[in-house]
Amino acid sequence: MNTGNETTQNEQVTRKEVLPEAASETVRSFNVFPLAVIELGTSAIRMAVGESDGNSNVRVLEQLVRGLSLGKDTFTQGEIQRKTLQETIRILKSYRRKLKEYQCTDPKHIRIVATSAVREASNRIEVLDRIYTATGLSVEMIDDAEIARVTYLGVRPLLQSDATLADGLTVVAEVGGGNTEVLVLKGKDIVHSQPYRLGSLRLQQMFMHSQTTRSRMGSIMTDQIDRTLEPLLDIVPKGRQVELVALGGDMRFAARVVGVELHASGLSRIAVDELEKLTSKLLLMTVDRIMRKHHLELSQAETLVPALLSNLRLARLLECSQILITGLNLRDALLQGMLRSNDWSTDFCDQVVNSATELARRYQVDLQHARHVARLARTLFRSLQSEHRMDARCETLLYVAALLHEIGLFVGVSGYHKHSHYLITHSELFGLNEQDQQLVAMIARYHRRAAPKPTHELFARLDRDNRVVVSRLAGILRVAVALDHTGSQRVHDIECTIERHRLVISVKNSAGDLSLERMELRQKSLLLEDTFGLSVLLREAPR
Repeated sequence: MNTGNETTQNEQVTRKEVLPEAASETVRSFNVFPLAVIELGTSAIRMAVGESDGNSNVRVLEQLVRGLSLGKDTFTQGEIQRKTLQETIRILKSYRRKLKEYQCTDPKHIRIVATSAVREASNRIEVLDRIYTATGLSVEMIDDAEIARVTYLGVRPLLQSDATLADGLTVVAEVGGGNTEVLVLKGKDIVHSQPYRLGSLRLQQMFMHSQTTRSRMGSIMTDQIDRTLEPLLDIVPKGRQVELVALGGDMRFAARVVGVELHASGLSRIAVDELEKLTSKLLLMTVDRIMRKHHLELSQAETLVPALLSNLRLARLLECSQILITGLNLRDALLQGMLRSNDWSTDFCDQVVNSATELARRYQVDLQHARHVARLARTLFRSLQSEHRMDARCETLLYVAALLHEIGLFVGVSGYHKHSHYLITHSELFGLNEQDQQLVAMIARYHRRAAPKPTHELFARLDRDNRVVVSRLAGILRVAVALDHTGSQRVHDIECTIERHRLVISVKNSAGDLSLERMELRQKSLLLEDTFGLSVLLREAPR
């Protein structure tokens, strides 16, 4: 489809598949509809347009990129400048016209996200409001947890289709303009998920401010990259063979330059030695020369060397001889995600729990007790399903809070529930966005002592629905904790029934007298009674 005057020298267009207008109309008669994702990144504003029938994967029709360094404003001046905002609005208006050509006008089928460049700007609220006022487009700030989630869901099929990756240790990394997102997987299970404050634009700006010669650029950036990534080496077992999957357009550029064929779906490999040769050559070139030689725009040419050098150093630190490259990008993953009615699948929830388990282990939590409480809490949650009607997301939040409810003991015994809240809030948990992580922290905080109150500042900031979620799940967690008050798992299995406004917990095969559990339950069940309107009775099932 012709882009007309909207395709300028500052815009790169990639058409994966563009249907003629007549063909497009024919296809759409079979309930095919268009979808689009726009990403406000650190160095460019990108759009991907696709279509789907709602059941199969999205077929990408066109991708557009317009260079605009939002991150340069944020990372150097702390806010997005007026001129940059005006250019952002101009680009978004042109994208909106393009969407009309594809008949993509339903807001439910358009997702617009902003990454760290907007998220870290002090005037981000003003920026988002101005964009909405001028274009009618609503932009959401996507956090690191959401990026990690969609990245995992996007690369998982690729990893499972490769026998080596399906069972081995894999590091998935994407060097963005502001941060580097890293996932460490053992087979399909995530053992580490964290954004590192290492981005190509941050590195480029650091070099500019250092006022050093270009000949020293490589050593300065290498030192910074190594210092930032050093903690990752504590996660990856030494002497273990590791595969590195590198995402991002910079690595796809490198693969094309060295003659590596990129597969439409699947993984390609580039030798680390070849990447090092290319990076060394580019280090000696000025930005202008890189632009002319490789036909890149300014924003891409400026950040190309820092991005390639970051991937190269990561590969060297992990002792990899090759790097795996995929065509997947954030927009592709977000497009596919728009079809999923429920991202909280059993497999995804398991990955969230794995991440929480690793965090609990790091802070020396009694995992036997924590897992037992989590299992009891899950049984209670499912037994009360008819009363609360909460979904798999809430069940997972409860389970994670149960695993981590005693994490604060690492700091101290006194007021440890508040320490738990702090540690959970300030830790990295895969798959949980900022709001979900805050809910987990509050559920864990309210597993003992004072119940949630409107006078508690953080609780009062939540909207009504989330206040109800915290109160109900904290009430369930208190009962689960009471059932293992001694920490000896004497209450092995339970069955729960609701009889005449009463929750009856029947204990099967108890290992000893339950007097202590009954006494503790009388104190800890008040929050559940208040939120569900059910009294609680502990009963030993007949043998």
